[in-house]
Amino acid sequence: MKVFILIFQLHHAMKLQGILLLPLFIASTIGTIIPTQVDLEPKTIHISSTAGGISHIAWTLEIGKVLAERGHNVSFLTIDPYIKFGVPYEPHIKTISMGPHISNVQFRDLFDTDDAFSTKVTDAYTQVIEDTYIRDYFAYKYIFSSSNTSIVICDQLSLPCFDAAKELNIPMVIHMTMSLSRDARAPFITFYHLTDQPTTLHQSFSQRFYERYILLPKFIYRYLPVAVAIKKARQTIDVEGFDPLARDSNVIKMVNSFWGLESPRPVGPLVEYVGPIIGTSYESLPSYLIDFMQQHQRVIYIAFGQMYNPSYQEFNVLLTSLLEAYENGFFDGFIWSLSKTSRQGLPKKIKTNSGKTYSVQGLFDGSYSDLRFELWSPQFAILDHEHCKLFVSHGGASSIHESLYNGVPLLLHPFTSDQPANAHNIANAGVALVLDRKAHNVTDTFEKLRAILLDKDGFFASNMEGMQKLVQLKSKRKHYAADIIEEVLYTVRNQSDIWHRREVREKISWFKATNWDVDLVALVIMLVVAISISKAIWRLLNKALVPRKWKIE
Repeated sequence: MKVFILIFQLHHAMKLQGILLLPLFIASTIGTIIPTQVDLEPKTIHISSTAGGISHIAWTLEIGKVLAERGHNVSFLTIDPYIKFGVPYEPHIKTISMGPHISNVQFRDLFDTDDAFSTKVTDAYTQVIEDTYIRDYFAYKYIFSSSNTSIVICDQLSLPCFDAAKELNIPMVIHMTMSLSRDARAPFITFYHLTDQPTTLHQSFSQRFYERYILLPKFIYRYLPVAVAIKKARQTIDVEGFDPLARDSNVIKMVNSFWGLESPRPVGPLVEYVGPIIGTSYESLPSYLIDFMQQHQRVIYIAFGQMYNPSYQEFNVLLTSLLEAYENGFFDGFIWSLSKTSRQGLPKKIKTNSGKTYSVQGLFDGSYSDLRFELWSPQFAILDHEHCKLFVSHGGASSIHESLYNGVPLLLHPFTSDQPANAHNIANAGVALVLDRKAHNVTDTFEKLRAILLDKDGFFASNMEGMQKLVQLKSKRKHYAADIIEEVLYTVRNQSDIWHRREVREKISWFKATNWDVDLVALVIMLVVAISISKAIWRLLNKALVPRKWKIE
């Protein structure tokens, strides 16, 4: 009997094992299937930028290089002064110039560091539109129509690029360094040009009231001539008005930023944050700067971008504060990148609280070995060095990206545009402090230098550890950005309709999209019910009170 049971159990086990091995047997017999993708036909892609500087251009060319490596025909459309930015990307990307810069207005004239509502700014915008719009529109239109263009990637400031693509029904993507479109803002987000606060989070009631009902109308009124100039230029060549920044523009807005530099909020399906995109390679340190960095353990790097430099008073305060921090041993050397033209009209001497006087010209000439002024410096390479402990910057997006990527905290001296908002966001993240240009003094600057450089409680180091990792992780997204462009390339309908990203609200009325029709009916029902209940209660009270009154009598 026991033998019989043992045989039965063995048979059952073998049968069960056979059942379990059956899928493996079938798989080995019929093989495996590897997912395959359809072949994507190479396309003609144009990247355009005719204003700004390298911070507007380099990151998009990094994306363009990825697209070129995938087999696409990629070109960089620009004007003569910016041809140099395309040279490092040859032969992957072909640079095509649309001609010289034909306006007396320079990009820096479009901003006023003291007054965002300056008539100079309005006049500059108006003039540049009158000078360049028609020439650029026809240049874009000719290039697009003669090169079998599949998609165009236009800079946020390239209005003629948008209009030419729209006219030819070519899909487009906007590339921008900061969020400007309406589907990338929320009610609590303020306008970058109106205030140095990126959100209303820390604003009082009076500040919010002033901004919404005084500052905003003033802004609209002041920039009305610019809107008129755009409308007139379009009417001159019979171009239909088009707002590529609108929520329903059917244009993807690709932003070289990330949550951490940007204030987190809901965004629409046409907004993509793809940054911070860091270059594939950067210029290394020359030998004399290698020696300087190796000989100094705690170095500060100071630079304020290509367009703005401190005024006489700002330079005086900054340099005095730095020299006093140097005398106190907070750092042992600095490198200040300052062009020859920016050295004009500055103080001749600086005197510190110790009574020591420094010759500014002597600093420029290299008389103080620990304190270097350079006409140009390889910024990324300096920030990458382990002995660089602080970056004093204007707060431009590219400078912030490079500093955070290398884990270097910042002392920010913002001038205009997106710089004040960038500065406050990074300060709120606990990796920077901000200087107020309008209340700039040595004591405040010195104390902020001390706070970051000494970092006694490890506040900045602790916050920077996570921020550096965040930035380095996000910096890998240029391939994702290239995927977005290919997504548009291969999925549009009717040549330019990005149908799969259109919001449903575009197809329904405002009442239905917001459920106001349902809410109004519900409100009416609740009012009717409330009134009915009130009447019923009133009738019951009357019936209850009348007999009681008779009894009392």
